[in-house]
Amino acid sequence: MWQKTRPYLLLLPAIGTIVLLFFGGLFDGLLKSLGYFPALGETRFEMTAYTNLFQSSEFWESLILTFRVAALSSVFAAVLGAAITVSLFMLKESSKSGASQVWHRLFQLPLTIPHLVGGYIIVLLFMQSGFLSKILASAGLIDEITDFPVLVNDPFGWGIILTYAWKEAPFVSLMIYPVLSRIHRSWRDVARVYGAGSWNFIREIVLPVMLPAWTIATFIVFVFTFSAFEVPFLLGVTYPSMLPVYSYQLYTSGTLADRPEALAVNIILAALTILLGLVVYYFSKRWNVLKGWD
Repeated sequence: MWQKTRPYLLLLPAIGTIVLLFFGGLFDGLLKSLGYFPALGETRFEMTAYTNLFQSSEFWESLILTFRVAALSSVFAAVLGAAITVSLFMLKESSKSGASQVWHRLFQLPLTIPHLVGGYIIVLLFMQSGFLSKILASAGLIDEITDFPVLVNDPFGWGIILTYAWKEAPFVSLMIYPVLSRIHRSWRDVARVYGAGSWNFIREIVLPVMLPAWTIATFIVFVFTFSAFEVPFLLGVTYPSMLPVYSYQLYTSGTLADRPEALAVNIILAALTILLGLVVYYFSKRWNVLKGWD
């Protein structure tokens, strides 16, 4: 009995600390967002903070921007990560294992770069006075560096999308590449015997095998970008700002009376994340049942 429970008991202090800090902070934020804020002399529960948010056009514009940036970032990262993974897998299947290892290490390089550094790299490359605009101007492709499109600190959020797309694509690749190891080399040989080309092999074998892991990886990227702060704070605009930045602005630049609204934004972010997780889990289970993998 002791041998079975010993690992759980050893993990209990760390797990207890994480649960206490995470759920304790979340519960405290929920109480204050509902009006229970003893520092302000408020001890009644009310929905004023949520009502003010839902009536604020700034909140809805921030929510739309957050969904747009998170959706486009996750889609671009998912497509790029899948392309990288399939390319590496096909390169490995063609017996070029040495070249496959080199490319595999190269595509993993963005994983070692912090997101804040990655955002700064995008600033240096894609701002109107950055390296790319100067190269294009020197090559005569544009007349002035000001003719280069605004991709950094733009209202649409292209700078944030570019950062997360190239930063998270290797993560998606890392999540789905081990799944493709379930595909035996003999499957490729059998496909060739029956006249299936490379595209048919990818469409009929590779994509269905990696789709569940690909969906989960895409959702993880979406949730991360949906609630991330540092890159939107560096590359975003003052208005509209993404929800994490909007919450930070309310919490720091406003008065104590604005803090329940800031905490309400965080609670909404957490609730939307949980809801999206349940939706993805439901459809993932249905896909596994339909494919007979569950």
